[in-house]
Amino acid sequence: MTELYALLVLALGVGVGLTVIVIEERRWEARSRVPLRMTYGEVHHRHAAHR
Repeated sequence: MTELYALLVLALGVGVGLTVIVIEERRWEARSRVPLRMTYGEVHHRHAAHR
């Protein structure tokens, strides 16, 4: 039974690790893409001086 619990804990750890990797990847993609908001025909980046 101890081996079964060890495998269960290992599987849960792998699942949590993969979930964290997927969430971080999506957050990185969201931060690095150019926003599609248009103002006066120009794309204003997130850290524009006028904001």
